[in-house]
Amino acid sequence: MSTSGDNLLTALISGSTATAVTSTITYPLDFIKTQQQLNNYQLMSKYKIPSNYPNSLVQIFCGGSALVIGNVAKNQARLISYNWATKFMSLESHHQDEKLSGKVKTSAPRMVIAGAMSAFIETLFIIPFENIKITMIQNMSLTNEINRSRAQANVQDVTGAVVLNRHHKPHASVFTKQYISPNAYYPSDLLQQYKTGKTYVKGGGITHSDHPHSNCKGKLNKADKLKRKFNKAPTLTFLGTVKEIYLLKGLSGFTAGSIVTMTRQVAISSVWLSTYNATRQLLDPHNKSSSGINEQSWFGHKHTMVQSMGLHLLSSIAVIVVTQPLDVIKSHMQSKNGKKIYRDSLHTAYKIFLNQGITKLWSGSVPRGLKVFASGGLTATFYSYVEGVVNVAGGQRVFAAE
Repeated sequence: MSTSGDNLLTALISGSTATAVTSTITYPLDFIKTQQQLNNYQLMSKYKIPSNYPNSLVQIFCGGSALVIGNVAKNQARLISYNWATKFMSLESHHQDEKLSGKVKTSAPRMVIAGAMSAFIETLFIIPFENIKITMIQNMSLTNEINRSRAQANVQDVTGAVVLNRHHKPHASVFTKQYISPNAYYPSDLLQQYKTGKTYVKGGGITHSDHPHSNCKGKLNKADKLKRKFNKAPTLTFLGTVKEIYLLKGLSGFTAGSIVTMTRQVAISSVWLSTYNATRQLLDPHNKSSSGINEQSWFGHKHTMVQSMGLHLLSSIAVIVVTQPLDVIKSHMQSKNGKKIYRDSLHTAYKIFLNQGITKLWSGSVPRGLKVFASGGLTATFYSYVEGVVNVAGGQRVFAAE
């Protein structure tokens, strides 16, 4: 690879292809991470709810289409914005050597700032697809919970449409009496009970009239009818999920968790670049691996394989330690009931801490850490391969005379 940097068009083609392939290969880790973040294992264990993990390759890739499309769009936005930001933040060098004088150079702190700027822009492209992905994962998880609960001798309704014991104490929330999956949509009365801890008396919410011994009578409002419909038959396709989110939440359903997602993306870029450059300077304090001026290319640093792996590993660990709570908060805010039960990021963090403990804020760290570490190497490998193909193809002439 040339030290003068890649052609932007080549970078876009190579980067998008490498991102699509890498996202597909590592998606199972993303699926497991999201499940670990959203599952309430304490309640599942208390009420003897069987696992909702996928039981086939088809299931474990549910939501992958949303992630791949979103990551490709994010990658293109990142390359274009980062290319602009590095030029905007660069300085013209004044060197005694006439060959080096007048060239553009970029320092490590400026690279970090440019990375943060591009991270903010790229986030705008990923937020809608993150919402779609999380809903698709929740739908798959709910499907497994329903099927495996039905297979048990003691059938449990995990969506909250059926109250197992209607003779609970007055004003006691149904959440204190049975397991209701966080992967199901909560209708009006369940939302009220979840927030207040008391039974819902007034309003047009669901009345649990499906229970065979229930004397309750009432009507469902339009939103609750849709929620019950999607709870009974969760959507497992990309377009079906888009329709589901729009019908239940409107366009705002695709923008949930915007602020915390932006914060996370900026933090990821800043932490990764800061750690990478700080560690790289320890390995090469005099910058001997670069020729002349600190010229910027997409993967332009020269290190041994062991050094490169070490740089990526340390940077990945730093990213996970610092940003995992933000990722957990993001997943909860973008969940099916996120906008209804959480006010903002701080309230979400407080509720998670209160209900499931401080360690829940780092749930999913292992699969996410493996994904972050593997993604760097895989992306660089596929990028280099596709870049070579593009460069060879770019040198060919069509219909040229021999």
